[in-house]
Amino acid sequence: MKTLQSVDEIIGKYARQTTPLRRKLYVGIGILFVICAIIGIWVPGWPTVSWMVPAAYLFSISDEKYFRWSLTNKMFGAKLTEYYANGKSLPKHAKRGIISLITLMSAFSIYITDISGDPGYGQVTIAVIWVVGIWWLVRMVPTRHDD
Repeated sequence: MKTLQSVDEIIGKYARQTTPLRRKLYVGIGILFVICAIIGIWVPGWPTVSWMVPAAYLFSISDEKYFRWSLTNKMFGAKLTEYYANGKSLPKHAKRGIISLITLMSAFSIYITDISGDPGYGQVTIAVIWVVGIWWLVRMVPTRHDD
């Protein structure tokens, strides 16, 4: 996989145009994600870059100016640029950590749902979503082996 070297190359590969209505919708939702990322700077346990990845994606399909900003800002830009430059892939250790956290939180959610008296529909729903999420992460998100 070829690594993209500059922000301009990344924008050239991933930036897209859309209709004016969708542009406004995507930019609005992207800005909400940016606000959540900024909250994560000060709130322990609240993610930061995890909010910026979908924001950058929404900006990439709607507004090149916001997409460029997301890749070059001093708080999140370096990590986002690295993510896009490496073909939107995750290092193997990051995937393992994400899978572990999803599994842990799903198990905890199933346990809480069980002790709250749910007859089983909640537990099954959580388990199905867990399986789909893990499948998606393993099969659909490229793994970067060079880390």
